[in-house]
Amino acid sequence: MKPNNARNKRISNSRQRKQQHLLDVKLRASTERTRRFQAIFGFLFKTAFFIALGVGAWLGGKEALRRFLWENPDYFLHEINFATDGALTREQVLSVANISEGRNIFTVDLGKARAAIEKMPQVESTVVQRILPNRINITLTERRPIAWIAPRGVDDPSSSDRSFLIDARSIVLRSRVLLPEYYHLPVISGFETENLVAGKRVSDLEMQAALELIRLNSDSTRFQAQNIDVSKGYCLVVTDQRHAKITFGLDNIDRQLTRLYRCLDRAAADHKELQTVNLIVERNVPVTFFEPEGDAPPADPIPAKPAKPAPAPKTAPEEKPAPKPEVRKAEPMSPKSSFKPASTPSRSSATGNQALKKPFRLNP
Repeated sequence: MKPNNARNKRISNSRQRKQQHLLDVKLRASTERTRRFQAIFGFLFKTAFFIALGVGAWLGGKEALRRFLWENPDYFLHEINFATDGALTREQVLSVANISEGRNIFTVDLGKARAAIEKMPQVESTVVQRILPNRINITLTERRPIAWIAPRGVDDPSSSDRSFLIDARSIVLRSRVLLPEYYHLPVISGFETENLVAGKRVSDLEMQAALELIRLNSDSTRFQAQNIDVSKGYCLVVTDQRHAKITFGLDNIDRQLTRLYRCLDRAAADHKELQTVNLIVERNVPVTFFEPEGDAPPADPIPAKPAKPAPAPKTAPEEKPAPKPEVRKAEPMSPKSSFKPASTPSRSSATGNQALKKPFRLNP
């Protein structure tokens, strides 16, 4: 058998194939032009319609908001509730927050108002709430000062313009209104206050140690710091309610307080009062005590002169007149006659007269 050499071949050529795929369509130019105009006009009409619809909706919505929202008297702010736990007044806070009665409640930016209030040095946190239709609530949590900062030479910090308040986070405060409890706060003295700014934090080591001492000892009744002197820089000299002087180091305040309480226990057991304590020394703490007034040894008495006995009243003896010598007439003396002197007063009488003339003296 002969091999089959036949191959698949196209019957038509390329020219014939092109002629087979041609579509014989005949269309007038006017009809095509009309169709194009209609498409363009339809697009423009739809665009204009939607633009007009959007503008109308915007204008209508704006007018509706103006009439029913922005200028609606029902949404005018008529009530502002203010609550705080410190000394800030309502007028101060509303002025800072730019909130006033009579304005539309939706024009108040709560975020900006909250941020402005929290920038005040006395404020720790704040909550601003909008309650429809016409009320806003403002609640403040103010910083609680725990001590005064007084410069050198100031005895009463509450009456000095150079004194500041400070809270537990070392934030410096200055209040226009002083609450009654501020007058009983401990005083941190000996600190330079020229560079202090209200609302800023104090980072000095001795100030941090003094604040830690106040925080740790805030609830104690046995030891209450009245004055903390930080002028030395390396230690704290604390004066308590009994005028005792206690020296603290700047580190490990809690351990030093433990040693102080031990000293207080020992002094109470011995019925004594601490006068000075140096807590920088960890062992063999130097302690001195006040001398109780009742047990103080008496001072050496000055030898007093014995009391002079009252002299017994003496009556002066009646002086007897001395016997007058007899005056005799001169007689001629014979050589044989003997001379006899005139009689003299007796010895006893003379002695008595001398005793009377002698001044009276007391033997020492």
